[in-house]
Amino acid sequence: MKQYDLVVVGAGIVGLAHAYEATLRGLKVGVVEKNNRCVGASIRNFGFITVSGQSKKDTWRRARYSREVWKSICDQANIPVLHRGSWVVCQRPEAVDVAQAFLKSDMGADCRLFTPAEFSSLGDHGFQNTQFLNLDTAQGLFYSPYEFRVESREAIPMLTEWLSSKHEVDFIWGTEVTDYDKTQVHTSQGSFLANKVVICPGAEMNGIAKQFISHHPISLCTLQMLRVRLDTNFRLPGSIMTDNSLARYLGWAELSEANELKKIIENEMPDYIKEGIHLIAVQSADGSLVIGDSHRYSNAESVFSDETIDEMIIGLLHKTLKYSDLRVIERWSGVYPSMIQQDALIEKVSNSLRVAIVTSGTGASTAFGLAKDNLDDWI
Repeated sequence: MKQYDLVVVGAGIVGLAHAYEATLRGLKVGVVEKNNRCVGASIRNFGFITVSGQSKKDTWRRARYSREVWKSICDQANIPVLHRGSWVVCQRPEAVDVAQAFLKSDMGADCRLFTPAEFSSLGDHGFQNTQFLNLDTAQGLFYSPYEFRVESREAIPMLTEWLSSKHEVDFIWGTEVTDYDKTQVHTSQGSFLANKVVICPGAEMNGIAKQFISHHPISLCTLQMLRVRLDTNFRLPGSIMTDNSLARYLGWAELSEANELKKIIENEMPDYIKEGIHLIAVQSADGSLVIGDSHRYSNAESVFSDETIDEMIIGLLHKTLKYSDLRVIERWSGVYPSMIQQDALIEKVSNSLRVAIVTSGTGASTAFGLAKDNLDDWI
C-alpha cells in the first residue's frame, strides 16, 4: 500500500498550492482528484493574479506571497505571463476619491493615479497600448504594478505537470476519496496510507468534505464569463477594471471614501448591483479577451446563462475600451464557494485532517498564501 506524508484531496489551485508548499518542507505528496483533470473554477477564471483590491490583513498578505510564488513557478515551469499591471478607469469623481484614499494606505504603495491632463503623456511614463482605453470622459486612471495574468486553462495543467516532474508529486486522477480513518485514505480505486490529509474541495460541497464543513454558512457563487474577439490589432495595456470594481472589491470598498461611490452606483445601476456585475477584461496570447463577470449566490450552481447579463457585461466593456468590432467566441460559467465576511476557511478537524477552502473567489490570487499559513501551523 502506497504511503504519503500528505494526501491532498482536490487538484484545483488550493490543492496544488498545498502540494507545492508541502514539497518545500520535504514531504512526499499524493493528490487525489475525482475528475480526470481539473475542471472547476481554477481553469474557468481570469488567471488574474491580483494584489491591489484584496481585503486588508490576511487576504492581502496571502496575495502578496502568492504573487511571488506564481512569479517563481512561471519562470521555472515556463508558464507564459501574458501581461502585467492593472488599470482602473475611474468614470466618476467619487471613484477618484477612492483611488486617492487607497494610495494613502499601506496597500497603495507604488500604485499611481493619473489625472485627465496626464492621459496624453502616459507613453512618456513607459506605458503602452493605453490608446485602446476609452478615456474621453474618464475622471482618472488608477494603475497598480502588482498584477499579472496567466491563461488559467493552460497554466493549471502546466503547474500540475511541473509538480509531478520537478517535485515528484503523485497525481491520482479519476478517483474519489470516500473515507479517512486516521491512517488510511479510502478511495474508489483502493486505499493509501497517509500521515496527514488536507481536503481542498473547491465548489464540491457534497463530497467527503461536507461532514466537516456543513456547520459553516457556505453558499455557491455562479458567474458568467465570455471570450470576445475585438479589432485585429487591439491590445490591452494590462488588466482592466472600472468604478464597479472599486465598489465591490473589499480592499477598496472597505475604505470610508467608497461609501459615496457605492451609493451612486446602487442608484444609477441597480440591475448591475442585483446581478453583482462589474468588469474585468484580460487578454490572451491570440489577442482575444476574457471578460466578466456576474455573481449569483445559491446552494447550487446556476446551470443556465442569462443573455441579458452577458449584454450588460459587454455594455461596460464598450464604455471602457475603444474598439469598432466585437464578436463573442466562447461563453461559460464559473462557480466558487462563498462566505460572507470570511475570505478563506481552514477547518482543523483533527491533528491529521484539515479542510482548506478559499471562500471569496480569490483562489488564483491567494491559494499559495493560504497553503503556507495552513502548513506553517500544522506540519
